[in-house]
Amino acid sequence: MGSKLVQSLLLGLCANYPPSNDTVTEPPPWKWVPEKKEAIKEGENFTCVLKSNEQIRKELLNGRKLRVATLPDRPPTSWVTYEKNNTIKGHGIAFEILNTLSEKFGFVYEVTIPTSNTLINEKGSILNMLIKGEVDMIAAFVPILPGLQNKLQWGVELSHFEYVVMMKRPKESATGSGLLAPFEIEVWLLILVSLIVVGPIIYGIMKLRKKIYKGSKMYTLSSCIWFVYGALMKQGSSLSPENGSTRIMFASWWLFIMILTSFYTANLTAFLTLSRFTLPIQSIEDIANPMYKWAALEGDAIEYSVKEDNDLSVLKQSWQAGRGKFINTVDTFRIKPLIADGVLLLHERNWLNFFMLGIERSVVNDREHCKYVLTTKSYLKRSLSFAFPEHSFLPQLFNADMLSYVESGIIKHLLTKDLPEAVICPLNLGSKERQLRSSDLFTTYAIIIAGFLFASVVFCIEIIQNLCKRRRMKMKWKKNKISHKLHNFDKFQNNSIATILNEGSFSYINGRDYVNVTNVDDTLKFIPARGLSALLFHK
Repeated sequence: MGSKLVQSLLLGLCANYPPSNDTVTEPPPWKWVPEKKEAIKEGENFTCVLKSNEQIRKELLNGRKLRVATLPDRPPTSWVTYEKNNTIKGHGIAFEILNTLSEKFGFVYEVTIPTSNTLINEKGSILNMLIKGEVDMIAAFVPILPGLQNKLQWGVELSHFEYVVMMKRPKESATGSGLLAPFEIEVWLLILVSLIVVGPIIYGIMKLRKKIYKGSKMYTLSSCIWFVYGALMKQGSSLSPENGSTRIMFASWWLFIMILTSFYTANLTAFLTLSRFTLPIQSIEDIANPMYKWAALEGDAIEYSVKEDNDLSVLKQSWQAGRGKFINTVDTFRIKPLIADGVLLLHERNWLNFFMLGIERSVVNDREHCKYVLTTKSYLKRSLSFAFPEHSFLPQLFNADMLSYVESGIIKHLLTKDLPEAVICPLNLGSKERQLRSSDLFTTYAIIIAGFLFASVVFCIEIIQNLCKRRRMKMKWKKNKISHKLHNFDKFQNNSIATILNEGSFSYINGRDYVNVTNVDDTLKFIPARGLSALLFHK
C-alpha cells in the first residue's frame, strides 16, 4: 500500500514539474495544455524525462492554425493568387520565410487581405486588423512606422526601403548653361567683386603715392578700371607704369587673370567633353516646389509620413495645396501617362527598378529607351519587418529564425536576384558624343543681348546729354553773344532783330550760325548770326 502511494506521488510531481525560466512565459491566444511527462520505473527507482526548451518552443504551435494578413500587391516581397476553392495563396519573399517557420514549428496558416489599401490605422487597413485582433500576425514587409509601439510589436528588421523619385528624363542637365558650369555661383560672385574693386584700389594707391612722392606718374580712374577689364579680356593695355609698386600691382592682376582663365578653360573643356548630367530634384524641398506635381501609392509609408507624422511636413503642405495626390494602383498603363505629363512618382527604389526594367524590355524603338530616370538621393528611409499583436509571444519564437535570413544575406539576394547588375538607365548615358547645344550658348546670347541693350541705353543718355548741352549753349549764346553784337542794328523787313532772334530758328552750317527767317512769299532765308555779315541783309 505504501509503495503504490509513493509511486503515485512521484508520478504527480514529475507530471507537474515546472519548466525553466528560459521557456516562453506568455501564453498563446488559445488554451494550451503542456504534454505530460512520463515516469519510468526501473526497479524501485523512478526516472523523470523532461522536454528541452527547444522542444517546448517547437511544439507550442504544433497543429495550430494562424490567421495571417498580407499586402496583396507588393512584389517581390508579397503578393497573392486565388485558388479554385476560393482560398488565397501567398507568394513572395515574405511567404518563403513564413513557409520555413511553418515547417519548423508545425503550424498551418490562413491568408487574409485587408479591405483598405492603406497603412494608416483606419477601418479595414492591415494594421487595424492586427490591432483589433482579427489576425495573429502580418506576413509582409511592412515599414516600421513611428507612433505605433504601444499598439503592436515589430519583428526583427528584415530590410529597409529607400524612397526616391521617378521622373521623365529632362533634355537638359540641371547644372545650367555650359559657359557658367566650370565655376560655382560663389566663384562668379567673387570674380565680379574683384572686377569692381580692383580698379579703384589701384587708382587709390597711385594717388596716395603721388601725394607722398611728388612727380609720380598718375592715371585717371577710368583708365585704371578699363585696364582691369582689358586684362580680363586679354586685350592688353597702353598704360606703362614707371615705379615698382605700380608695376607689381599690374603684374599681380595679370597673373591672377592668367590663372583664372586657365582654370576656366580646363573646366569648360571637361564639362563639355564628359557630359555630366544632373537632375533638378536633389532634396525633398525640390519635390515640394510649386512648379512640380507628384504622386505616391496610397497606403504606402509615404502616405503615413505625410498625413500622420512630421517626417515629410513639406510634402504635406504641397499635398494640401493640391500639387500632390495618392493613387490606388501603380500599373504601367496609368503611371506612364502621369510621368509623361511631368508628374513625379514617389516610390521605393527596388520596386521602381523592376518597373523600369519591365518598361525597357517592352521597348522596340531605340529612341524610346531610357525615357525615365531615378534620382540618386533618397528622401525617406524605412526599416521593414513583420508585425504582431501587442501581447503576442510569436516574435519570441520567430525572431531568431528570421534574423538568420538577414545575416546570411538571403533576403538581400532575393530582393535583387531578378535585377541586372548594371544600373538601369543611369543618369549619364555615356554612349553618346557630347555636342554643343543651343542651351550651352545661352549665356553667350544673354551677354550679347544685355550688352547691346546697355549700349543702347547709354547711347540714348548721351544723345539727351548732348541735346541738353547744345540747348544750354544756344540759350547762353542767344542771350549774351548774339544779342550783344546785334543790338545796334535796325529792322530787317519791318522786323526787329529781337523779333527775328526770338521767333526764328537757328541752323549751324559749315561752322557758322544762321537764323532761319521766313519771307513774305514763304521762302526761307538764312541770315548770318554774326554782326558784320548781318549788315548785308539790312535795308
